[in-house]
Amino acid sequence: MATKRGKGKLSQIAVQITGKGPDAYKDVDWKALSDEEARNLEKKNSLAWKVLSNTQTQTLQDLTVEELEIKLAEIMELPRPDIELSQASLLDYYVSGFWWAKEQGFNVQQLSGFFTLLHTLLENIKEHKMPLADNLTEYKKLLAGVGTEDNEVNGGLDFFDIKQAKLITDFLQMTLFQHHKMYEFLFHHERKEEIVGVEPVHFGPNMQLVVETLPAADVPHPPPLEEGLEEAIYLRHLATPPSSPTPDMDGNEEEKKGETEGEGVTGAEDEEKASGDPVDLLAEVTAEDVKTVFSQVSKELFAGLQTDVQRKLKERESEIISRINKIHRIADT
Repeated sequence: MATKRGKGKLSQIAVQITGKGPDAYKDVDWKALSDEEARNLEKKNSLAWKVLSNTQTQTLQDLTVEELEIKLAEIMELPRPDIELSQASLLDYYVSGFWWAKEQGFNVQQLSGFFTLLHTLLENIKEHKMPLADNLTEYKKLLAGVGTEDNEVNGGLDFFDIKQAKLITDFLQMTLFQHHKMYEFLFHHERKEEIVGVEPVHFGPNMQLVVETLPAADVPHPPPLEEGLEEAIYLRHLATPPSSPTPDMDGNEEEKKGETEGEGVTGAEDEEKASGDPVDLLAEVTAEDVKTVFSQVSKELFAGLQTDVQRKLKERESEIISRINKIHRIADT
């Protein structure tokens, strides 16, 4: 029995809910019912009117996207979606889900039930920390009774038909289940908190946060990546090292050098022929000489790396000390 309010008096209209699917409620005028009357008309375990009431759903149905976002943030108690990432993600999903359901032509009852479904699945991730498999199982339970004539089996969504249930499943697969790990990370991963200093900036008494932004692109393509590096880092790791200069030698010196080298080669060949054994160039190199060479090479290679590591450690130490000082100043105030 549903109660319809007429002008100046109450009129009783008998509505018999039989069967399942949208046709079971085709004679119900939801706009004529109050929130309590709409709830009393629902079957047991129905998901309609659990989160959004009849009046709220009808109001949201007539809003633009911008107005819908503001109203849902108020209803779902999300006061800081502009600065809180988890609240912004929830609000974005609620708005997109409600607007999608509206575009599918869902009636007021179906809009409210679908919104309860979205809220339930997100709460399973946020509050109950359900993995994907368990959340899919819960969704399957909520679909129980859809498309069947068994009135005893009702998961709460029996006012949808099979075609609508398939559309809802495809929507959830593309928007929620496919990104389930991302929502788990969003709700349960602790993010680093940045402390903004409360000391006055040098150009005024007001507390401000200075944010550096990229310059506007004046050319069709952005500048090369190396221009975003410090000059010292670029010269040390990316720039091509200059070639070593070779001393100029006059003709006489070159001739003397050629003669000397020729004599050395001839002498070595003569010795090799005389002895019959090949000349071993490393015969006179000792183990101490090898250690000395390796020590000198390693010092040259790792000198710059050691300096860079020490500089980064000092910067990190200064940053931690600065953060601790800010925390103390904030605690004192």
